[in-house]
Amino acid sequence: MVYLRGLMRLYLRAIPLLLVLLAAAATASADTVQLTLVNGGSNVLGGVYVGPYNFNSTPSGGGSSVPLQLVCDDYSHDVYPGETWTATTSSYSALSLSQLQFSGSTLQSYEEAAWLTQQIFSNLSNQQLVGWMQYALWAIFTPSALSNLSGNDLTQAQYWLGQAGLNFGSGNYSDVVIYTPTPGTEKPAGDGLPQEYLGIDPPGGGGSTNNNTVPEPGTLLLLGAGLTGMISLRRKLSC
Repeated sequence: MVYLRGLMRLYLRAIPLLLVLLAAAATASADTVQLTLVNGGSNVLGGVYVGPYNFNSTPSGGGSSVPLQLVCDDYSHDVYPGETWTATTSSYSALSLSQLQFSGSTLQSYEEAAWLTQQIFSNLSNQQLVGWMQYALWAIFTPSALSNLSGNDLTQAQYWLGQAGLNFGSGNYSDVVIYTPTPGTEKPAGDGLPQEYLGIDPPGGGGSTNNNTVPEPGTLLLLGAGLTGMISLRRKLSC
């Protein structure tokens, strides 16, 4: 009985260590990729491309380039075909607002953006609906984006903006990835700061998306260290 009580105390002491390791692994899950804009797609509303936009994505550490479809949350900046830049990827499981394009915004704003991103990729066959949702997504961070619309288009974009505000809290955004540009990495340099984008990972929820995310070696090492530590602790207690 004394042995069992001691065993339980040591296991309880190990739990905080494991939680710290898991938190560190989540933080380390951010990665960087090289994005190159191929084109803005073929869907136009209000005189601008509403996407999803088509990219080629290459891991910053090297590797094969893969096609990628993303939607934009930034109405104030422009991108051009052939422009390339480095982007940091962020998952909603370890979201740090200070690292994002709209760092002064709120978690709710990015959750609304994630909800609309999921709706867009679930309705790619309906270009008109995608256009309304895209304007709603832009309006989360730049309300003046809606001034580009009128009539039914404006009414529908406002409707979807309202739906995002009503439904964001019930969503699961583990499949949404944010691609935030690193200032100064854009080429040609004269193109200016690129936009921030959101995509679905893994493929399947986003039509023809290929948002392939591979855990960083640091993440695997942290998780491995945590599991090894627990196994070692268990072995010591069993001796």
